[in-house]
Amino acid sequence: MADEEKKIIIDEDWKSQVQREKEEARKKAEEQPEQEEKPAAAAEEASFEGLVSGLSMQAMIALGVLAPRDAKEVQVDLRGAKYVIDLLIVLRDKTKGNLTPEEQGYLAESLADLQQTYVLRSQQLQESALRQAGIDPNLKA
Repeated sequence: MADEEKKIIIDEDWKSQVQREKEEARKKAEEQPEQEEKPAAAAEEASFEGLVSGLSMQAMIALGVLAPRDAKEVQVDLRGAKYVIDLLIVLRDKTKGNLTPEEQGYLAESLADLQQTYVLRSQQLQESALRQAGIDPNLKA
């Protein structure tokens, strides 16, 4: 066996397979119509209204008014909603005197709607908890 020459077998086939896959990918890319690449964020210009709207959406999702896209059921997170509402209050206080009347009005209206929804949702959850405990929430003490 010492006399036999050791043969090293090199598998070169994978190189040709990778080259074929590269060629196929290049051809597919050339066949597809060229699309202008625009970042999603550039589609909408950043603005104060966009900031308030985004925070309001987060609060609405936390309050269960809106559901996330892939949600099968609505979750209510009062603590999360309160946090976002508090953020909007801080934003209002810190930007006082630096907003246009439209921006100030949009923020005030958004806050009022969110606070009202928060109070209603809190009452609904409290009534639901009382019912689960076997207590009629409509009975006057």
